[in-house]
Amino acid sequence: MLVQDHMTPRPITLRPDTDFKAALQLMQQHAIHHLPVLGGDDRLIGIVAERDLMFAALRYLGSSVDVEQVMHRKVVTATPAMTVADAATLMVTNAIGGLPVVDENGNVVGVITESDIFKAFVRLHGAAAGTGPFTDTA
Repeated sequence: MLVQDHMTPRPITLRPDTDFKAALQLMQQHAIHHLPVLGGDDRLIGIVAERDLMFAALRYLGSSVDVEQVMHRKVVTATPAMTVADAATLMVTNAIGGLPVVDENGNVVGVITESDIFKAFVRLHGAAAGTGPFTDTA
């Protein structure tokens, strides 16, 4: 099972000067919890999680704060050819819930989250047993 088969391709991304409230609204609108942050050259420079934005909302009550001030700069990434198990290990080891997926040129091509990995696990084990919500019954 490879990351490329279980990631969300072409993820929504942010610029570092995006207001944190706009970023939070975008996450809520699309029901997502992690957004890669791209610099002017469209390279990954950070990642922001919904929880980071919620803490910013509490910390900076009523203030305007850019995503750049609350994003994580040391980004752990996955590659499309990485196994889902290796991606899960990175998440557990680093206590994070999602990984930007970057290609060999450093371009963000997707995001894989705990939910994606859990669904892959259910598909694998449900399909092996011939049961589960993600098996084809037709």
